[in-house]
Amino acid sequence: MTLQLDLAEILRYMRMGRGTPSPELLARINELLREAPLRPKTAWRREGDRVWMCGTLGTAFDAWHRRVSVLSAADALIAQAIGTDGIEKTMDAIEAEVRPTLAPGERLLMRRSPGYGTIPLELSRDILAKLDATKKLGITLTDSFLLVPSKSVTAFADIERS
Repeated sequence: MTLQLDLAEILRYMRMGRGTPSPELLARINELLREAPLRPKTAWRREGDRVWMCGTLGTAFDAWHRRVSVLSAADALIAQAIGTDGIEKTMDAIEAEVRPTLAPGERLLMRRSPGYGTIPLELSRDILAKLDATKKLGITLTDSFLLVPSKSVTAFADIERS
């Protein structure tokens, strides 16, 4: 899977607001984009009217992020924004893969993740198990329910029938 990241989204994740980034900042973002090891891995499975999904940018991205973060706080911010856009695009790609498998009259609703709203963080453990994501994708869960590698997401989306 090849990711096409969006400069406007990266700037949004950097909290740039409506300001115009300097040519130097744009050049640095583009340099780090070329350098970033974006190798997403995904898994998903449908169970009835629900789709379970999981994605990660992997350990290489985490190692790269740590390396550039030590050198520069600005690079740390840029790398974080690149990773955030990367994992969001990865999850969007899962949804794009699921949609053609839906029957006529079915539609995929918005994906939701553990930790948002009233969805318990503990649900990540169940999603990882359902998808065998530790073995297939290398994603683990800490005792405090943080996903490792850091740019990993567990989610689900319900299917609505009309």
